[in-house]
Amino acid sequence: DMNARKLALEAIDKIIEKGAYSNIIVNEYLSKYELSIEDKNLFTNLVYGTLQHQLTIEYYLEPYLKKKPKHFIYNLLLMSVYQIVYLDIPYYAVLDESVKIAKLKDFKLGTFVNAVLRNFLRKPLRDIEEIKLDGDNLKYLSIKYSHPLWLVAFLLKDYPIEVVEEILKENNCVKLDAIRINTLKATKEEVKNKLDELGIEYQDTDVVQNGLIVKESLVNNDLLKNGLITVQDISSQMVAEIANPQPGTNVIDLCAAPGGKTAHLSSIMKNEGTIYACDIYPHKIKLMEGLFKRLGVKNVKPQQIDARLVKEYVKPKSFDCVLADVPCSGLGVISHKVDLKYRIDLESIDEIINLQNDILNNIYDLVKPNGSLVYSTCTINKDENENQIKNFILEHNDFEIEYEKQILPQDYHTDGFYICKLRRK
Repeated sequence: DMNARKLALEAIDKIIEKGAYSNIIVNEYLSKYELSIEDKNLFTNLVYGTLQHQLTIEYYLEPYLKKKPKHFIYNLLLMSVYQIVYLDIPYYAVLDESVKIAKLKDFKLGTFVNAVLRNFLRKPLRDIEEIKLDGDNLKYLSIKYSHPLWLVAFLLKDYPIEVVEEILKENNCVKLDAIRINTLKATKEEVKNKLDELGIEYQDTDVVQNGLIVKESLVNNDLLKNGLITVQDISSQMVAEIANPQPGTNVIDLCAAPGGKTAHLSSIMKNEGTIYACDIYPHKIKLMEGLFKRLGVKNVKPQQIDARLVKEYVKPKSFDCVLADVPCSGLGVISHKVDLKYRIDLESIDEIINLQNDILNNIYDLVKPNGSLVYSTCTINKDENENQIKNFILEHNDFEIEYEKQILPQDYHTDGFYICKLRRK
C-alpha cells in the first residue's frame, strides 16, 4: 500500500503544483509502475478523490494548521484527510502510512504529520452547514461541492441557485460509461444479447436510439475491439442524431477529432455519401483513422486543416450538413475531468468565446441553402451556447433555429452539452 500511496502523493503534487493534467499523469503512472489490481484502484481513487474534494478537505484541515506547510507535506495531509473522511480505511492504517511517507522526506516531518492527524482524529469534523447559517450561500456551495468560488458565481449568472447546486452535486458523482452500438456492424438487439451472454450489466436509455449505459469498463472486450460498439457519452450521441444527415449527402465535420461523432454520422448515413473530417493536429488525424478502420467507416475523408481556413479550399454552399463541435470551456464534463474546475479561468473562457465566434463566422457560408449547421459544445455556459447563437443569427438572418437543447449534467446523468441545429433559408 505504501507504494500506491507514495505514488499517489507524487501524482497529486504534480497536478496541484505543476499544473499537470490528472488523466495524463494517472495513465502515465499506471503504465510505468507494476501495481496489483488493488493498488492500481487505490492509487487512482486517491488521486482523483483528493482532487475532486480538495476545497472541502482544505476546509476540514484548516483549523489544525497554524500556517500552510511545504506543498509536499500539505498535499500529504490533504490525501490523508481524504482517506479518513471519504474512504473506508482504518484510521490507524492511514496514519501509519502517512507518517512513513513523511519520514522519507525528513524524520521531523513524520512527527509533525502524526501530530496534525491525531489532532484531526480527536475532534469532530468541522461543520460545513455553519457557513450557510452565516448566510454565505456562495461560499457554502463552493466548500460543500469543492468548486472555486468564482465558478459558483459564474454559473449563477445563468441558472437559479437550486439548479447550480444540482450541477455541482452531479459533477462530483461517478459517471457510468456509455456505449454506442455501431449500426454499420451490429444491431442494438445483437449487442444486448452478447452483453447478456457475457454477464455484463447495462441499462437501456430512450434518450438516444443506439446508446446503452454500461456498469463496467469494456476496454478489452471483443465487441469493442471488433468495432460493434464504441465508447461515447449519451449526450454526445445526441449530436449526430439531431444532425441526422441523409445517406448520399455531402457533410463536413469541422472539429472532428477524436472522431466519435463523425463515425456516428457515417453510421446514420449508412456509409453512403461523403464526410470530410477536419482537425488541426496530425496525431489526431491518425487517431481518427484508427477509429474509422475499427468501426468499418468507409465514407469519411480525414483532412488536416484549421476549421477557420476550410472556406479557402471549398466552394461556398457545398455542404448539406456542417457540424461544428467547437472548442469550449468544458464545464459540462467536470465529472470526467476532475481538475478542470480548478484550472479554468474567466480569461480563458473569453478567449474561447472569441474563437467560437471566429469559427462560426468562417464556416456558415459552407452550408447549402436549406442545408443545416449543427453547433455543439460540452459546456453549460450560456455565453458559449444560447448567446453565441443569438448573436450569430442577428448577424446572419438567413439562418434560423430548427432545434436547440441545453443538457445539464443532472438531466440524464450524462455530460452537460449544448446542441443547436440551424437551417439556412
